[in-house]
Amino acid sequence: MDQHLGRAFSTEVVRREIDAITSLDEAKRAAHLLLQQIEVQRQAMDLLIRMDWDSNDVI
Repeated sequence: MDQHLGRAFSTEVVRREIDAITSLDEAKRAAHLLLQQIEVQRQAMDLLIRMDWDSNDVI
């Protein structure tokens, strides 16, 4: 359920960014910000995977 809410939130964020674009400069800025958000989410997922992997080693 949380995964679906996360996707819906991300989709809404992307939709709002696209709706706000009125020039090429704004499009470049929006794309850059979205790429930054994707990178932060990737790093968070990597961390969660490592934490889960480490917790499984304890068992």
